[in-house]
Amino acid sequence: MDSEKIFELKNRYGNIYSVKIKNYDLIFRELTFKEYDEIIYLKDLDDYSSADIEDLILKFAIVYPEDFDINRIPPGNVSSLAQNVLDQSALTSVDLAKSIIEEKRDEINQVKNLMKAFVLATITTYSPEELDLMTFSQLAHNVALSEKIIEIRQAMNGIQPSNISLQLIDPNSQTQNQSPGPNNKSRKPAVDENLTHDPIAQKLWGAV
Repeated sequence: MDSEKIFELKNRYGNIYSVKIKNYDLIFRELTFKEYDEIIYLKDLDDYSSADIEDLILKFAIVYPEDFDINRIPPGNVSSLAQNVLDQSALTSVDLAKSIIEEKRDEINQVKNLMKAFVLATITTYSPEELDLMTFSQLAHNVALSEKIIEIRQAMNGIQPSNISLQLIDPNSQTQNQSPGPNNKSRKPAVDENLTHDPIAQKLWGAV
């Protein structure tokens, strides 16, 4: 499967997972809350067997090959794959759900996401998806616009300006006016370690 198709699927569905069953390479996505609610509802009806529910789970989740016939999968593999889909969707595992939340909290600390959050908190006409379509310069323009909007709102409401702004700092630079000493050996600015994993934050770091 070519990388462009994988990127397309990830862009459309978010997290995707690959599995090889028999001679088939399958890719599935996580279930949505709405799909899971439907599965739980149908599971309690007499008209639906456990096999029907497993088929429905795979019908929702398998995204490649498109229109894949799940009847090609041996029955035993259907059950294990359906359970795998439920597990990866974090809808039946508290530990996995907690792990995913922590992972996403780390991602939000990346420069791009800090900039997006700053804009979304101020300019409510944008959606996160629309901000993803912007270049860095376009997003930076909206960050600066957000700063000015906050400043004007504070002035209009008679609030002392808080000078809220988003600063970008090079994590590799020395703190200004700081020289090595007995208790200060080449100290670097305090940097959130999560940000250093962000490609953009290799050069820039988001703060305040």
